[in-house]
Amino acid sequence: MKLIKKNISKVESELITLIQEDVTECSPTVTAVYLEGGHFDPRYSATDFSTDSLTKALNVANNAILAHKKDIKIVLGVLIDDLGLQCGVESCEISPSPTQKSDNTGLAPLPDELETILDQYKFVKRDKLVIQGERNCKNRGIQSLRKIVSNQLTQFPQLSLKQVNEVTQVIFRNQQGTDIVLAESKDKDIWIAKCPLIMAQHYKDAYQKALKIHPQVGACHIMDFSEMDDYNKVVNGTEVAMALFLRPSILGDNKLKISNVFLSDFDAEHYSINTVASQPVKDCAA
Repeated sequence: MKLIKKNISKVESELITLIQEDVTECSPTVTAVYLEGGHFDPRYSATDFSTDSLTKALNVANNAILAHKKDIKIVLGVLIDDLGLQCGVESCEISPSPTQKSDNTGLAPLPDELETILDQYKFVKRDKLVIQGERNCKNRGIQSLRKIVSNQLTQFPQLSLKQVNEVTQVIFRNQQGTDIVLAESKDKDIWIAKCPLIMAQHYKDAYQKALKIHPQVGACHIMDFSEMDDYNKVVNGTEVAMALFLRPSILGDNKLKISNVFLSDFDAEHYSINTVASQPVKDCAA
């Protein structure tokens, strides 16, 4: 199988540069690069963002493989919005979703538009494609958070419990000093997850799946394409993941970076990359 170098955009080129930095920093350790695009809502046809982000993720994978060969391991992922998440500055809601088609994994099948794009990249191994649903992330996120609240709350100064009327909120104070609601409970047995918790669990799952596929790696870089409108929930989710679920005691000797790549709906050349790491990394923007 011979790959051909793709002509790429500015944001794709910047991600290639970040991968080059990973290879230089971690050599001779092999780095896993988890590239995620194609985020879609199964209630609707694939959007322009869904097809564009998947294409960009695959272009980056293609050119990174050509440039670095055995120094990296590529993992490809797609996240399904099977919850109808709506997050803004002031609110975070999960919209009721109608019944959706699912395959034998319980997840919605990929839209035909995404299948067509994947077929154009011969290095894609469909049995290694990581497809996750936000609904499953929600359930696992609640389980993870409940364990911390029940047994380890005092170990996390960022976390606190707040009573609002008859609702108990689990609060995470981020590095900017802003309180982020991770979950709410009106009953000790019924918890409602908020978007940042769901995204945090998603990144934990992505990291674990990458290491399961390539257990020999010593570093992992998650590169996740999102829309600008989702900036708050994604960035907060990344910070929660690194503070609670992917902290140094869990990572051990492994290095981890998460780069959130935000694409604009209005300008193909406008984007923002926010990188958080288990060691200091500068942010990039354009």
